[in-house]
Amino acid sequence: MEPLPLTIIVLYLVAVVAVGFAASRLVRSTSDFLLAGRRLGAPLVVVGLAATHFGGGFVLGVGEDSWTHGLSGIAFAVGTAAGLIALGLVAARRMRELALYTVADYLAQRYDSQLVRGLGAALSLVAVTGILAAQVGATSGALGIIGLAPETGAVVAVLLFIAYTVFAGIWGVTLTDALQIIVIFIGLPIAAGLALNEVGGLSGLQSEVAAAAELDGGSFFSPVGMGTFVVAGIIIPVVMYDLIGQDFYQRLLAARSAAVARASALIAGVVLLVFGIFPALAGMASRVMFPDLEDGAAAIPELVTEVMPVWAGAILVGAILAAVMSTADSLLVAGSSHVTNDFARKILGRDHGEDARETLWIARVSVGVLGLGALGLYTVMPGIVDTLVFAYTMYAGGVFVPVVGGLVWSRATAPGAVSAIAAGSLMGLLGETGALDYDPWPVIVVGGLASLLTFVAVSLVTTPPVRRDALAGADR
Repeated sequence: MEPLPLTIIVLYLVAVVAVGFAASRLVRSTSDFLLAGRRLGAPLVVVGLAATHFGGGFVLGVGEDSWTHGLSGIAFAVGTAAGLIALGLVAARRMRELALYTVADYLAQRYDSQLVRGLGAALSLVAVTGILAAQVGATSGALGIIGLAPETGAVVAVLLFIAYTVFAGIWGVTLTDALQIIVIFIGLPIAAGLALNEVGGLSGLQSEVAAAAELDGGSFFSPVGMGTFVVAGIIIPVVMYDLIGQDFYQRLLAARSAAVARASALIAGVVLLVFGIFPALAGMASRVMFPDLEDGAAAIPELVTEVMPVWAGAILVGAILAAVMSTADSLLVAGSSHVTNDFARKILGRDHGEDARETLWIARVSVGVLGLGALGLYTVMPGIVDTLVFAYTMYAGGVFVPVVGGLVWSRATAPGAVSAIAAGSLMGLLGETGALDYDPWPVIVVGGLASLLTFVAVSLVTTPPVRRDALAGADR
């Protein structure tokens, strides 16, 4: 890219890191670092929830799938929107009322079991690291547009993720998200508008697709063009993950009230639904303009380098980086919460109190370790959406049923929860690695069903816990 746009991108990244460092002045305890002292109002919670999903999967991943499959490539974005709306309707208010630190906190108290806590937190860490790896890949791809080699881009990405998060925690994440959302809201519509204009608008896009011998117009413009089961296999894990994901509960638990948490989840879901169409349209237009790309992952980058004016390309690259960073920093804090609260304080007994310097030190060091772990995982994982679905499936397949089942069924037991986590995550792992073939059923459906059946069967033959009204679900 020309010097001025590159300079703008560098200045933007410096500004983000500067805002993050400035926010470190608000951090005086572990509660401030992980939950912003539970003082966030609705605007910041909405921004945080939306920004957590505005990552590499949402921008580059949807663009990639839309280049390959057409309109059905929007499936991931639809899943993110549906997941947050479901979170607002089902669990946001109740989980915020419990005023816990992590989803694993809920599991431990609901089932009176540190084993359930450990299993839930461990699987969540696997998911967090996998999703982080996808963000590293997306950032290296975005920085590749301005000439950085993928390996260099990946290292730069991790250093940026870690730099301000390690000092400012959720406060830095929240304030930088506000800046990043502004860039995303500007960049994505511009990208889609310029791409459509290049092919003659929606009518021109339809005409070009109809004239392309290698494309089936009906399938390309169908919301299930890649296959109903494939679309379901993308949407269902995302919805399930949203209902139990620590990175989302991190924002809800930081809200100043249960009402703010619920309303924020619903609003953020609507925002994601609206903005999901932009990367999809950009990817579809890119297919018409660049039908010979070897990899759909290059769909959005190709628009930047070949079609857009340099000023628009700079804005879009900034939007991609903003989207990825806003997701990555949320994940770092979410993972740090598990290490600090669940493993160090609750399982290993290193509880110095949330105001102790030692606890805050553990939280900050774990941010760095998680970032470096994601960098290593990035080198061995496949495409962006594939990596995200793998992470969502492993976690949601095992933990979704014990969390939601614990909210709605008072008869659920700790042995039932343990067996459900083991069965669901194992079936998810076997399906995602290809050891078992569940075709045509999505892996998450098979894993979730195995988890549910095991959960119910084992709970019915074991002794239920003493009822705790704040935690146990109503009899259904």
